[in-house]
Amino acid sequence: MQSYTWKSVFAPVLFLLLIGSQEALCRAPRGPIQEAIQSGAAADYNKEDCTWRRGNDRDSCPDPDVHVYLHSELGMPKRKLEEYRRSDWLREGYDPTKENVILIHGYAGGDESVPIVVLRDAYLRNGSYNIFLVDWGALCAAPCYPAAVANLRPVARCLAGTLTTLRNLGLPILKTTCVGHSLGAHLCGIMANYLLFRMHRIIGLDPARPLVRPGLVNRLDSGDADFVEVIHTNAGYYGETGRVGHVDFCVNGGKVQPFCANQPNYQLCSHVWVVCFMAQSIDDGGRQLIAEPCSRRCPSGPRISQRAGEYLIMGQHTPSGSKGSFCLTSYDPPYCPEYFDGHGDQKCCV
Repeated sequence: MQSYTWKSVFAPVLFLLLIGSQEALCRAPRGPIQEAIQSGAAADYNKEDCTWRRGNDRDSCPDPDVHVYLHSELGMPKRKLEEYRRSDWLREGYDPTKENVILIHGYAGGDESVPIVVLRDAYLRNGSYNIFLVDWGALCAAPCYPAAVANLRPVARCLAGTLTTLRNLGLPILKTTCVGHSLGAHLCGIMANYLLFRMHRIIGLDPARPLVRPGLVNRLDSGDADFVEVIHTNAGYYGETGRVGHVDFCVNGGKVQPFCANQPNYQLCSHVWVVCFMAQSIDDGGRQLIAEPCSRRCPSGPRISQRAGEYLIMGQHTPSGSKGSFCLTSYDPPYCPEYFDGHGDQKCCV
């Protein structure tokens, strides 16, 4: 994924809100916030250049900067949910026999941005899913990470209204999964707080950690759906640490991916490549992503302390109702065609 255009700005301006003392500035960076401050990126952040919602449930819905697109087949035009209140909306371009996925990108993303398009295309290539891709890119644009975090609840509130309308039009919630990357994972969870019905399934892909406030109403947690699955690839840096869902997977220790070790920004690489692990789980039915039980928190390295218990498939095909912490060891870049008999996406090759 070396070619994606936002990579050069994503890391150095990612987290800019907390400005420490002069003493703090002299210490070695101990995380993405201090890293941004010491690199001078904090000076590049101008609150007036960012788009903010007021929050506190005072913003109108639908939000003009939040768009939802229906994708039903690979290579076919997407369909914007502009007239989704029509009673016949789900009769056009929607296949009721398929599973439904609400797909939400993270910071600095968009409906055609890497890495989320890798996952979108993996689902469409499989042919068993209707994809509702959420584009909130105008409210999470670089370098405005603090604004993106502040906009989570207003965006989630509007998305809850959209999902409610689709449900009333016939979208079956028991066949619908919300899949979010980074801040998008928290959107899946926060959205549940505004629904009058229960979400069935959420898959959080390395949910974002910095600046996300404590409190269950502000982040993804296991109470947000009947089944919440979380995959950790950069826990403790860009990603959340500790247990988040009913079942949590730690990939190669959950913190730094081995194929990212020699990359200029190995932390960001590790955070982004969770999308490729998820894409691989769709492509091969999860047969190559078998995890074993391990400790409650992600270990400090790829070696794990094996615990008694059954192995578990990671990703799209994880059985609902699974519980516990599991560790997966896989040293090759996931979903890279060079390692999987031509299957995958070249953008997943490091």
